[in-house]
Amino acid sequence: MLRTKHYEKDTSDVQLRENLDLLEERGAEAHLRELTYKKVVARLYNSKGKLALTWEGPYQVIEVVQEGPCILANLDNK
Repeated sequence: MLRTKHYEKDTSDVQLRENLDLLEERGAEAHLRELTYKKVVARLYNSKGKLALTWEGPYQVIEVVQEGPCILANLDNK
């Protein structure tokens, strides 16, 4: 009985519309946060890191230093 006693239809409808507007706004904000997050993750995933290739294309071994490292050159001897 207490709920129906304090119920006002006009006020209730206005509050429901405001809550619906806020819900749509929060959904849009969440969507923007998701896009930002995906952009950061894609940038980190696609970045060249420590193990990225430094030599592109064919190369020639010029000299073997001891038993591991090699001196390399492009086919243009660079």
